[in-house]
Amino acid sequence: MLDPGELFERYHGTVYRRCLALLRNSDDAAEAVQDVFEKAIAGLGRFRLHAAPLTWLYAIATRHCLQALRNRSVHELKAVLLVEPGTFVIDEARGDLLRTLEQLTLEELELVAHAYRDGLTQDEIAEVTRQSRKTVGKKLKALGEKLRLQLRPEETPHLSSVTV
Repeated sequence: MLDPGELFERYHGTVYRRCLALLRNSDDAAEAVQDVFEKAIAGLGRFRLHAAPLTWLYAIATRHCLQALRNRSVHELKAVLLVEPGTFVIDEARGDLLRTLEQLTLEELELVAHAYRDGLTQDEIAEVTRQSRKTVGKKLKALGEKLRLQLRPEETPHLSSVTV
């Protein structure tokens, strides 16, 4: 069984950096770290021993921070997923993408963050989200198709163009 004090002492720095990368505010990140460890300690009984504690904490931190951003502002959440710190250029294509991302669920946003912002592989995403690699692959494929259809509707076949 993992000791909560040892868990915090060993991983709080990494969890803080993850929260800071997503929230971009040191006070908010520090508060989020406390919330993440409260959730982790409450869920110690459900922790799967074959996953590394850091992987588990990383997933809790990511979900918690994305939800906090969503609660604050959908626009702020999208900016964290798309814009590097210090850049504020939003062109027409980025605006279209922001509007499209506003329609995604929290689970879909989490996949986008892991795959495209963090650059995780499907195997790594599977470990972090506690899903099979096959499930992650299917969800990413469906999400890619959903985004493509919304961002490039002119590429989808229309019923009027289908010959009967």
